[in-house]
Amino acid sequence: MSEKIHVYGIIQGVGFRPFVYRIAHEHELRGYVLNFGNGVEIWVEGDKREIDEVLHDLNTEKPPLSKIDEIIIEKVHQKGFEDFTIKKSKKNVSTKSSIIPPDVDICENCLSEMFSRSDRRYHYPFTVCMNCGPRYTTVSYLPYDRQNTTMIDFPLCEKCNEEYTSPTDRRHHAQSICCSDCGPKMMLYNGKRWLVLESHSDEIIIKTAKLLNEGSVIAIKGIGGIHIAAKAIDDVSLLRLRKNLGRPEQPFAVMTRDMETARSFTLVNSIEEELLTSNRKPIVALEKSDKFYLSEYVAPGLHNIAVMLPYTGLHHLLFKELGDTTCVMTSANLPGRPMIKSNKEAFEKLDGVVDYYLLHNRRIANRTDDSVVRVIGDKTSFIRRSRGYVPEPIEMPFAFETDVLGVGPELNNTVTVLNGDQAYVSQYIGDTKKIETLEYHNEVAEHMKRLTGINPLVWGCDLHPGFNTTHHAMENAKKTIKVQHHYAHLVSLMADAMLPRDAKIMGIAADGAGYGTDGTVWGGEILEVSYDDFRRCASLETQPMPGGDAAAYYPSRMVLGILSKVLSDEELAKMKLRFRHENYKEGQIVIEQLRRGVNVIPTTSTGRVLDAISSLLGITHYRSYEGEPAMKLESIARHGKILEIPLRFKIERDGHENRTVLDTTQILLNIYENLDVHSRADLAFSAEDAIATGLAELAINAAEKQGIGTIGLSGGVAYNEHMTTRMREIVESNDFTFILHSKIPTGDGGVSLGQAIIASLKADKK
Repeated sequence: MSEKIHVYGIIQGVGFRPFVYRIAHEHELRGYVLNFGNGVEIWVEGDKREIDEVLHDLNTEKPPLSKIDEIIIEKVHQKGFEDFTIKKSKKNVSTKSSIIPPDVDICENCLSEMFSRSDRRYHYPFTVCMNCGPRYTTVSYLPYDRQNTTMIDFPLCEKCNEEYTSPTDRRHHAQSICCSDCGPKMMLYNGKRWLVLESHSDEIIIKTAKLLNEGSVIAIKGIGGIHIAAKAIDDVSLLRLRKNLGRPEQPFAVMTRDMETARSFTLVNSIEEELLTSNRKPIVALEKSDKFYLSEYVAPGLHNIAVMLPYTGLHHLLFKELGDTTCVMTSANLPGRPMIKSNKEAFEKLDGVVDYYLLHNRRIANRTDDSVVRVIGDKTSFIRRSRGYVPEPIEMPFAFETDVLGVGPELNNTVTVLNGDQAYVSQYIGDTKKIETLEYHNEVAEHMKRLTGINPLVWGCDLHPGFNTTHHAMENAKKTIKVQHHYAHLVSLMADAMLPRDAKIMGIAADGAGYGTDGTVWGGEILEVSYDDFRRCASLETQPMPGGDAAAYYPSRMVLGILSKVLSDEELAKMKLRFRHENYKEGQIVIEQLRRGVNVIPTTSTGRVLDAISSLLGITHYRSYEGEPAMKLESIARHGKILEIPLRFKIERDGHENRTVLDTTQILLNIYENLDVHSRADLAFSAEDAIATGLAELAINAAEKQGIGTIGLSGGVAYNEHMTTRMREIVESNDFTFILHSKIPTGDGGVSLGQAIIASLKADKK
């Protein structure tokens, strides 16, 4: 009997061919196994029972990092093979999509070797095997063979080649394997770019640890880009780093040696610990403990801190020398720009920012930021889905006929390639208003198409006419379909929750901004949503944004805009608010702007209301990073208790229909009138609670009218634990099902998936 088997899924770069080789020999079969573009081809000849056993083993005994999506079996004529071999890969790409696995942390076997004095890889920082290490960040083309990765620059020595070519070795066809005789090397440069050390020995690690402990700021090249490291208890170093990077308040992630050290300054639950110690090693947002001893400049004004554990050989070697020292380990990029990935870039862009550069000479094919997650209740919420997860496909609830590329929104951008019942969501890209980031966005889109073998002619993009991503889609796609921002949010949620094709939900889309179908700025919406269409049912009250985007950066503008409806100009002028450069005269200009209606943009944004509350309470007067006012408001609110803030609902005219809205003016007025009566924490907690309750009640009312049993929440506001938990409590206590994201970001990082889904279904109808 003879069969040809095509296998698709995550099966390249995970030891799949050696695994097939082993089980074929165990069952005394003949034939071959090879990579073919984006899958694996197996030819087996022998007894039918033994072939059936192999097919069973493919699913039950496959390598730990592999994932099989589909197996296609074809009966073929026997060729009379005498043995079973691993053949050289084919270059053709089939019509089925498959992909390599994401980068994962160094495995226990490699760590053990790296710290064994008798092993030839003792203290070699690039030690990896088939079960661990970088993959996506090294690969340029499929099939995933060494010559198609950045490891082509490092010809294997005799000993490594023996491991690489032996089907029974743990490093057989592990494309990133190397040793100190044939692999990458480390280089330490000072701030003037003079080479201080170049070696594979401990000396360079010992020197780097010493410099960090002495207060130096050091650029450290990893697997997906360059980080900037500094001692996390050193106020002086961190203040200097913040000034040089132009990040006055944005929280830094930290890396710490192990869970014991992490527990010395944070509170960690079992779900968070499982995430931190998994082979994906994401950054996890943890609550600061009462014993928090790191510098206040790590995460200023926040109750939580982003923590990760070492995930490369270099990290483990460094923290062996550092001991229980915790270091800031933040992505090396200027605000809004992509992560730096090359040595040349580091020298050019970090000049004057860092004191030293710890670099290596392995090229990075695909820059990839660290993934960031937060646990809310018992659910994992992706803030950024990147290293450790990308390019792993996300299973869809049903198959799509038309392949589509979703180009994403403007901020916190990703791209998605949709094919059949698989969605390939890219790594985090960033702010595409910046030309550098837009170019990176376009590179990622092309790379995702190349790796998946999918070339969609239909592209989904945002409805906003001014987005660079929308312009790129209009200029480059054969067919473009524009998708409303919050509709995309909620459809991505439906797919994330694996809801069927005919499903409907009542969705709460709560975020900073999205271009509405009426040309205004939406952001606090109750939408009736199916995969095919949506209808706006309710929202937050429409509020004025004096100065447009300026009000997003200076939330005191929003305070004046909202309260101008109920306070006189004289009362507004007496308010103690802060503006740009602490210019109190700006308040008078804004009041005049509101009175005349000049450059005042209407918005229903939840984010802008939360910003206004933060400013009114004296928490944040300038937004130096995305979400800052609302994040700091949440941190203050955690110490508060509930006060009664009466909720009022009213009707706004929406075209030819009336729309019920939550009166956010009265919420803000209530806070203003109680500033001298109640604590800031109590007012913050109560304001969040009021908005969350109002949104939940609007959604329940609309769902009851339409006979819909499921209510979902998407958008950046879902990262607020208090507000999300409150909405969930209210919705579920009224016997509705409540759904949240779990596999993709609830923020704008998930929008590209929604765009792709909607565009594919609309393309099918035309």
